[in-house]
Amino acid sequence: MHDIKLLIGQIYKSDSARLLAVLTRIFGSHNFELAEDTLQDAFRKALVFWQQNGVPENPLGWIIRTAKNQAIDTIRANKTKTKFADDLTQLLESEWSLGSTVEQEFTASNIKDDELRMIFMCCHEDINPENRIPFILKTLCGFSIKAIERALLLPEATVKKRLLRTKEKLKSHKFELPVPEKLVMAMDTVHTVLYLLFNEGFHSSDERRATNKLFCQEAIGLVNLLIEEPKIVNRDTFALFALMHFHIARFESKVDKDGFNIPIDQQDRKLWKTEYFITANQFLNLAQSASNEVSNRFFYEALIAREHCRAINFEQTNWNLIVEHYEKLIEITDSPIARLNQAIAIGYTGDTSTAIKQIESIAGHKSLKHSHMPSAILAHLNAKVGDEQQAYQFAAEAKQKGGTLHEHRLMMNQIERLLNKTKQAS
Repeated sequence: MHDIKLLIGQIYKSDSARLLAVLTRIFGSHNFELAEDTLQDAFRKALVFWQQNGVPENPLGWIIRTAKNQAIDTIRANKTKTKFADDLTQLLESEWSLGSTVEQEFTASNIKDDELRMIFMCCHEDINPENRIPFILKTLCGFSIKAIERALLLPEATVKKRLLRTKEKLKSHKFELPVPEKLVMAMDTVHTVLYLLFNEGFHSSDERRATNKLFCQEAIGLVNLLIEEPKIVNRDTFALFALMHFHIARFESKVDKDGFNIPIDQQDRKLWKTEYFITANQFLNLAQSASNEVSNRFFYEALIAREHCRAINFEQTNWNLIVEHYEKLIEITDSPIARLNQAIAIGYTGDTSTAIKQIESIAGHKSLKHSHMPSAILAHLNAKVGDEQQAYQFAAEAKQKGGTLHEHRLMMNQIERLLNKTKQAS
């Protein structure tokens, strides 16, 4: 029995998102919960039947066939009281066309289109940011609620509440790909959401751990789905894929044996994965040659990441080129975060005073008003030039304003190391 449950769990994780996408296409996004229930019924039937009769020769095929039959039964039971997908309603209400219509929607090409529709739906700008990741993990990545609890370290009630809110929000949305004139804007939202999912894995916001590789891998898998579709992929898609690979190549060197962050200047570069760098450079080259009708935000972020990754050691990082790339990124995004990061790069070119002035000039920006980042960076830069009093003062300010325990520990270790370095140099 344990083996059967394990097998069903594996199939659910790998294939439930595709099947849910098809069922949502058939029923319409306003019947999303009906699609979920239909899918769950198919997996429940598999568990009962396989325990009694053994695992079939083609387990996934069995579940797909059961899901089709379950969909047909659901439509028959609900057609007098439920309206399904607008363009399929008449076909689904007729017994003559019901079976063939459902069968057609489960073909490989239609499944692929439905997966893409589901990505756009899950990344819709209307979804509250705190609800996006749980919904993406459940709907696009095939996580069970228990798995989401473990991944996000959230109580079951919170996960369920966030999922329910999102489902309610999406009832008014059509399950379709964006029209061509809105595709670039919609893709930008999708890219940003998947980038945030990756970042939640690479720089965990949770106090209890520094990283979560699973989120990074899921984000890469979803971007890969976009890349496989020529009619929607663009320069930023390729660049985002490259950016993620530049980062995940460093993953094994990023955390010490106790689970604490290791800064990039202290990482063991022998642990960096060369094969990921190769993939990243290939896709950055594709981005470079792709048509330029997008924001280019991820293109310049990938160029910055490449400079960090191609340096033989931290000291030989091409900081001047990184400053130039940040200038382009700032022109595109007008992001105060990009300005903060550029200031760090300026500091490492040797012009610490200009870097400090840049941070002081933007520290009052409305989006940074309550952020710990400006103070943390000022602490770092003051430590770099040996100003112990200012470094610790800004560090105390940063701790008061926020950040995780992992970030606080990393900040203090960096400050102490930089101050010791300046003392030894003098």
